[in-house]
Amino acid sequence: MTRKYYAVEVVRQIEETVEIMVEAPDQTAAHDAALAHLKARGSEYQWLNPKCDLVVWRERQVDTPAIIDVSVSPD
Repeated sequence: MTRKYYAVEVVRQIEETVEIMVEAPDQTAAHDAALAHLKARGSEYQWLNPKCDLVVWRERQVDTPAIIDVSVSPD
């Protein structure tokens, strides 16, 4: 199986974002995993004005990153 990687950029406020590197079988799984990861561990990332609402701003498939924040197993 070919591994796919997605950069999922999540916004707490329109001017504050964080990019989470996700290994997932598809873009939807990457989207869901990034949101779940930030809800569980968002305090580990640097946010200037923390908010509760998380919105996926954009996603894109990327080449193999140096660090993967989340890995999703295919069903």
